[in-house]
Amino acid sequence: MTTPPPIGSLCSGYGGLDLGVMAALGGSVAWHAEVNPAAAAILAHHWPTTPNLGDITRIDWTAVPEICVLTAGFPCQRPLSRR
Repeated sequence: MTTPPPIGSLCSGYGGLDLGVMAALGGSVAWHAEVNPAAAAILAHHWPTTPNLGDITRIDWTAVPEICVLTAGFPCQRPLSRR
């Protein structure tokens, strides 16, 4: 028996792509990277123990747990600043 692959998720959105990959390959999401507040709230609700690393341009990738599968919901959408 093999170990299910750890999954990393960039520009995660609400996590739909992650759910599809988990259904196809097994495994679990080790971390998300999402900056949109509404999407981040959904991720926190459905994956309360999975860290959200935030802005992919500001992550120290040497400190991030290794993964076997990478999902990415590009293009990332930054939240609009309020004027």
